[in-house]
Amino acid sequence: MAGTFRTALKLTGLAILAIVCIQLHISINKPWYRYKLMRLQILTFLQTIMSYGSYYLYRTYKISSLWKKFAVITIVLTHVSFFAQYMFISDNPSFITIVPFLAFGCHVFMCLGTLCADIGTFLFIPFTMKISVAYQKFKLNFVPVCAIILTLWSYINTVLPPQHSTVHVPINGLDPKLNNLHIIHLSDIHVGPTTGKVFVDWLVNEVNTYNPDAVVITGDLVDSSVKNLRNAVWNLKNLKSKYGTFYVTGNHEYYTNDVDNWLNYLRDQLGLITLHNQHHVINEGNASLCFAGIDDIQAEKMSYTDHSPDPVTATEGCPDETPIIMLAHQPKAAKLTIKSLPRVDLVLSGHTHGGQFFPVHIPVYLANPYFAGLYKVSPDTHVYVSRGLRFYGAPTRFLSYPEFTSVYLVSSQP
Repeated sequence: MAGTFRTALKLTGLAILAIVCIQLHISINKPWYRYKLMRLQILTFLQTIMSYGSYYLYRTYKISSLWKKFAVITIVLTHVSFFAQYMFISDNPSFITIVPFLAFGCHVFMCLGTLCADIGTFLFIPFTMKISVAYQKFKLNFVPVCAIILTLWSYINTVLPPQHSTVHVPINGLDPKLNNLHIIHLSDIHVGPTTGKVFVDWLVNEVNTYNPDAVVITGDLVDSSVKNLRNAVWNLKNLKSKYGTFYVTGNHEYYTNDVDNWLNYLRDQLGLITLHNQHHVINEGNASLCFAGIDDIQAEKMSYTDHSPDPVTATEGCPDETPIIMLAHQPKAAKLTIKSLPRVDLVLSGHTHGGQFFPVHIPVYLANPYFAGLYKVSPDTHVYVSRGLRFYGAPTRFLSYPEFTSVYLVSSQP
């Protein structure tokens, strides 16, 4: 036991050292170099965390002839999954990427279930001074079966159409000509190894049935380069709305190492209005509304010198007394926006996935100033955080369902 603990400490120390060294090198202003190091950092972190879970599962289930084989297959596929993300990208997801990520989801549920069962065992010991054979057998069979059921249930939640949510947001000073302006809010589509052209085509058709006045995409649209995914997102050019489709970057656009090409492609080829610390004013007669957007805060962490969230620059030039709708991918950027500007009426964000699957809800909730849904920050300022349309990593949604949202702006005179 002591040897195992020492080995775990050494592994943790090496992983932390590697991640720190990589982070220092990421500051080097060479995009290709920075990208490869960021990828290595992510893989190092994930493989280290997954290794603990894998060792725990193997030690637990090696005594069961049936579940030992299942655990080994799950462990192998789990460790392959994030390599498959980088190696197998096409217009639509394939069996090669879906299955390893499903195994990753099952791996997480098995680890959590086994941990809960072991905690139950620990609490049970003081009363009996022994662990019954029946309880051990029950644990070894019950936990894997539950993990499989939860994985399949969570996967089905990602296959079913996303929920359509509706919110009405009062905007002080909104001209009556723009009353009930309808915005469709899309976020976290994550086109890449597990989401492709079929979903994008469905989404475009679905959004168009609502006949919105504007469509906004608040980041994490893609998980790979323009070269790999240009065909998968092509149909976004067919999104129809009165004032156009507005887009800002999320953290995952920076992970692709192709963020500038994405901005150019979406703007020049697909006709989206990209807001790179910029704004766009829409007019209805003498009534106006300012849509502004900022870069994701991940840009600073990855040392992109020409990308960083700047709410002041983004809104500079918005007409006085005109309501401001800010697009900011992360809730932390929403908080930055509210602190930086004397006026912002509504911030639309995403990023959190509403936790994606329990119990990830807990750390995500604690790490973000706003988690999911509509927040009234002050009498004149609201924040709406979308749960997102898809997922990252494991194709699972458990106690957090995907959504796209109709946001209606309602005139509210001060």
